[in-house]
Amino acid sequence: MPIKITLNETLERDGCKLTKNAIAVEAKIRPGTLSDLVNGKSKGVTFDTIEKVIDAMNRLDPSGHYKLTDVFDYVNEE
Repeated sequence: MPIKITLNETLERDGCKLTKNAIAVEAKIRPGTLSDLVNGKSKGVTFDTIEKVIDAMNRLDPSGHYKLTDVFDYVNEE
């Protein structure tokens, strides 16, 4: 699949102060939904959920300036 979920790598980066639970609470989404997303078990995700996650990350860590590529990446498989 050319879409790679990179949220786990972002959270494990040195200096990242965010936790999955804190993001889920701040984004007002189920912790299980975020966990499935991080672990690659999610078959699909809505734009609304992506927006909530990124907005929550930026509210929790304003110095992070998180964006879509901190959650997803496109990998060309050619």
